[in-house]
Amino acid sequence: MKTKRVVFVGNPNVGKSAWINGLSNAHFKVGNWPGVTVAKKEALVEWQNQKYELVDLPGTYQLEDGKSEEAITARYLRDEAVDLIVNVVDATNLARNLYLTLKLRQYQIPMIIIFNFMDEVKRYHIAIDFKQLTQKLQAPIYPYSAFDAEGIKIVKQAIIEYTEETVYYAPCIAEERTEAYLSILRYLRKRTPLYMELKENELALLAYDLLYQKPQATAQLRAWQLDVPSANERYHEDVDLYHYVEELMAYVSDNENRLANTRRLDRILLHPVYGMISLAMILSLLLLFVFQGSAPFNDFIDFCINDMLMRYANALFSFLPAGAKDLLLHGIIAGVGGVLVFIPLMSFLTFALSLLEESGYMARIAYLLDHAMQRFHLNGKSFVSLLLGFGCNVPAIYATRTLNNEKQKKLTALLVPFMSCGARLPVYMLFAAAFFRSKAPLMILSIYGIGIFIALIVALICSHFDRFHDDELLLMELPPYRMPAFKVIGHKVVQEVKHYIHKAFRVVLWAMIALWALSYFPNGNTQTSLIAQLSKTAAPLYEPLGFGSRWECVAALPGSIVAKETVVGFMDQTLLQEARAEIADIDPLNDITETAHAFQSACIDFTKAFLPHSLQEPQNDSLVSAIKGLWSDDLANARAFSYMVYLLLSIPCIMSLQALWREYGWRLLLLSIALMLVIPYMTSLVIFQLLSLVM
Repeated sequence: MKTKRVVFVGNPNVGKSAWINGLSNAHFKVGNWPGVTVAKKEALVEWQNQKYELVDLPGTYQLEDGKSEEAITARYLRDEAVDLIVNVVDATNLARNLYLTLKLRQYQIPMIIIFNFMDEVKRYHIAIDFKQLTQKLQAPIYPYSAFDAEGIKIVKQAIIEYTEETVYYAPCIAEERTEAYLSILRYLRKRTPLYMELKENELALLAYDLLYQKPQATAQLRAWQLDVPSANERYHEDVDLYHYVEELMAYVSDNENRLANTRRLDRILLHPVYGMISLAMILSLLLLFVFQGSAPFNDFIDFCINDMLMRYANALFSFLPAGAKDLLLHGIIAGVGGVLVFIPLMSFLTFALSLLEESGYMARIAYLLDHAMQRFHLNGKSFVSLLLGFGCNVPAIYATRTLNNEKQKKLTALLVPFMSCGARLPVYMLFAAAFFRSKAPLMILSIYGIGIFIALIVALICSHFDRFHDDELLLMELPPYRMPAFKVIGHKVVQEVKHYIHKAFRVVLWAMIALWALSYFPNGNTQTSLIAQLSKTAAPLYEPLGFGSRWECVAALPGSIVAKETVVGFMDQTLLQEARAEIADIDPLNDITETAHAFQSACIDFTKAFLPHSLQEPQNDSLVSAIKGLWSDDLANARAFSYMVYLLLSIPCIMSLQALWREYGWRLLLLSIALMLVIPYMTSLVIFQLLSLVM
């Protein structure tokens, strides 16, 4: 049985993904479109013994060929066998969205239209004549939200029904063009070669393209050795379509004051002075939320893994040979467990970034910072890509495709690795908690600031080269402020946690096993292991940076290229190996009670985390205490900070390098590696030497 292909098309950020998630119960797979690194989402579902492939096409305003990711939508609709188009529109911005709807009708593919954000339509008292719009568009309209269970059922049934339909959409042509169009259509009916067996809708589409003298249509007629019908004047398709949209908007009674709150907020949030102050406050509060809110749950998972799981594993695998047991406990559980401890931290960070995006504030950040970014020959959209880099460098590099200029894309992608990704954050948290105590949030914030500062300096230098220099002005649409859909945000958090856990077991696990082997052989003593010997040989190179006195810090650097999280796992392996008890008493009932009590304490600490008195010294767990023991001299804090800066600016993980190579080629990749070999060494050197003078 043939699988029906259903594509979801719409402007950016209209909720296409939310609908696919709702219809498929989030059972979708994510890959890349052939030949490009733009995310491709699709889901395979089965309804009434029929399989359906749900495809989320990239958000677009146009359907034109080109090199941008938006062109993927046009090529897909033209070249692939599509059974149904689901056109998702923002019901609060129909004038913008219906233009794309009219363009979609020209493909003569069965289509249903979903009017999303109907809660806002009701809230702002926007009156929409669905009956008239349905008649004019010749396509059914479904005014439902993706979070409406009843709406999901109705749309699912509509997809089942309309994939079996054959349609013919009358072209949207201005009245004064009708006669010219009909003349071309009559000509095609008479002269089209019989062997082509074109259907009426295919002839109509060809006649429409000839009316507006599109190159592909005129080339087709020449291939059939037919004359191209001449027009008295060159008509402009977009002008006619916009006129038609204006006619459709006569059936929409908008509330002129519905954007009043947005305008009032923008007077403050987009103000050159108040806007920057607001931005600093919002980002500071979000960082406080991330650090303080996640800390109690980080401690809880640490307790579960390094206390409970480790004790039970000690007892359960006591029969194993020493080497195998050490691999299991100190290589796998300790290494991977050290990464999994920070799942709450990643969850809170993803939640914070998603909150900015869903509320509409992310676009304001781009607009607000555009003037400042222009000084460094970047624009506001570049900052959005850089901001995404705080979550993960990989999607941030891919996000540079949204920039309009190739030079801007390359320059921004080159700067993304200087943004401190979430994988580096656990390392900062450990070192900051160990050496800076109550000042830990401030020190971590300064690390972020150094990354941004270095990136801007690099941008300023690179802009003097023609390969990167461009002063293109920023043109973008500012969406209205919206109450964030927490179901959407929750889904993003779940997907990020899944990715983090997947990475821990598919990437970090093997890196930790390799690092364990290097730290165990030849004699089982970490201090005389292979990695210790190699690191002690390289340590003098890092002495001027402050942290060369500890081979453990040097040894952790190569593994960080595989994944930054391995630094935490390696520290856990090496520093706590001897501190772990080989045998511990097992009391399941007491352990369950203790675990429940620990979770209760985490929840209570979370509720207290944002009170003024909560900004206190972080709890000293075993790993924090061990890291604090790395240095004990007067320059200990300077050494720790220098190490944090080096990890911030060092070569990014392999997946980031791969994304950079696939997106922009090996030349930009090699330039990035060269910069991130030189810059971290020089920056850490300067910082440590300056701090050593004042401390």
